[in-house]
Amino acid sequence: MSIYPTTETFLSVQGEGMHMGRRAYFIRLFGCPIRCPWCDSKDSWARKASEELGVSDLARRVEISGAEIAVITGGEPCMHDLLPLLAKLNSMKVACHLETSGIFPICETVEAKFSWVALSPKLFANADKGALERADELKFIVSDFTDLLSYEKLAAAAKNAKALWLHPEWSKAENKELLRALADYVKERGGLWRIGWQIHKNYGVR
Repeated sequence: MSIYPTTETFLSVQGEGMHMGRRAYFIRLFGCPIRCPWCDSKDSWARKASEELGVSDLARRVEISGAEIAVITGGEPCMHDLLPLLAKLNSMKVACHLETSGIFPICETVEAKFSWVALSPKLFANADKGALERADELKFIVSDFTDLLSYEKLAAAAKNAKALWLHPEWSKAENKELLRALADYVKERGGLWRIGWQIHKNYGVR
């Protein structure tokens, strides 16, 4: 039986991306080899898992929540074998979303598929080519405007992406110069490029 080291599970709203504002049940798995210094969920890798949960336990929590979507996140969730959990949630007709850095392959089968994949590549970690091609949307965390030259190359590899989000790194969320630069970038290019935000932080929820 598959057991997943879990940092937390909770009902909230999706604060980012194309599904922003939707009610969602989050399954935050433990562990991440990247360990971004500005990570806003360091508990998912800097300490230890709070629970060890099986597929049935997690599926039951999703069912009780009544949420329209289940978001499997981390940490880096794809370092775990997600197929048993994904297959169970699919059998329950729950739309499963994945939030990943893309450094590992995204494994799916006919019985175990993600409804949506949000990929946030990092410039200091190589993204898996297949993961980039699978992504439904990309989210770029921008600390410096010059990062965009490198992000453009990653965006070109995301052949199926429906949106390319630019988010300021949160410690610089009040840096007006950076925010204006991101907005101007999108105004000049349009298309799939968009500026984004983490609205759950504005609402004071996880």
